[in-house]
Amino acid sequence: MNQGSPFDQGGGFVGDFRSQRPLARHPMTWSLPLFQFRGIAVRVHAIFLLLVAVELLRSTLPGMPRTLGLPPTLMLVGCMLVVATLHEGIRTAAHRRLGGELAEWLLWPLGGLCNAEAEGTPRQRELAVAWPWLAQLVCGALMAVPLRWETGRWIDGGVPVPWSLDGFRELSLQGIGVGWEVLWLLQWWNLVSLLLQLPPALPLTGGRFLMTWLEPRLGWSEAVRVTARAGIGSAVAMLVLGLAAGLWTLTVLALVLWISSRETIDRVEASDAFAGPIQPPEPRTDLRPDKDTLDQAELDRILAKIKASGIESLGWRERRLLKAATRRRQGGDGGSR
Repeated sequence: MNQGSPFDQGGGFVGDFRSQRPLARHPMTWSLPLFQFRGIAVRVHAIFLLLVAVELLRSTLPGMPRTLGLPPTLMLVGCMLVVATLHEGIRTAAHRRLGGELAEWLLWPLGGLCNAEAEGTPRQRELAVAWPWLAQLVCGALMAVPLRWETGRWIDGGVPVPWSLDGFRELSLQGIGVGWEVLWLLQWWNLVSLLLQLPPALPLTGGRFLMTWLEPRLGWSEAVRVTARAGIGSAVAMLVLGLAAGLWTLTVLALVLWISSRETIDRVEASDAFAGPIQPPEPRTDLRPDKDTLDQAELDRILAKIKASGIESLGWRERRLLKAATRRRQGGDGGSR
């Protein structure tokens, strides 16, 4: 890889922050490995560790506002891990069903930071992005029923108030039981996660969905650029709200989205300057993903880009086309040069 390549800096495009090594100048690459699961490398991001450390510290200091005791805080951390793992597991299954790949989970409180690659029609790719959010919504609806039955109310019972933990404190004082407390905290964090995933900012679900929806209409480069700008607007709004409400977690999330959006814009502009903007795909009459056409000139351009900057420099559409061409050649229907 060329020493001056903009791609030799860790991470990737559109909220994909996989990296061989953490780089001090790129906070989004800071992570620690956990374990391997069925060919998937599971890592945890420094943001997750920071959140856990701060909340555990706050739970042990007297007089801290908006805090729980140490045992409930440990329960909440476990609930965050459960929701993040559920989100990534469903996302992996949805993309693999369409022939996509997700070889790494980089966990943070709202799911994962790594992009999954899926094939298929635009509608299928949009559904693959939305499936984890929809699955969380269904799980929340299922958990609401027993919580409503046990607490006798919907608000702060079956459906917790997302900006407050007062409902948990009240139920805890009533002696509802540890099992119900865990279920309530799981429901609370699931709801908070659902709401925080909605803004159109990468790497949130809302941003991924917007980019997937725009890509066949504007082309990959412009879709990423528009989504990243929307992410900057979302980050500013979250920052103002977090500072006004005194919510430090929302303020940190705003800073993460700002960094993600700025890095995404820088990288897509570097990609365009290096290889030219990727144009919108031509209309297809056969929507099966294994029938994508790839003329020899386009294949030569992609192979030259890999030779110059490595395979990680390829955009999502370039990877998909290269994979389709490889399958055809291995199957004997692409011929040889």
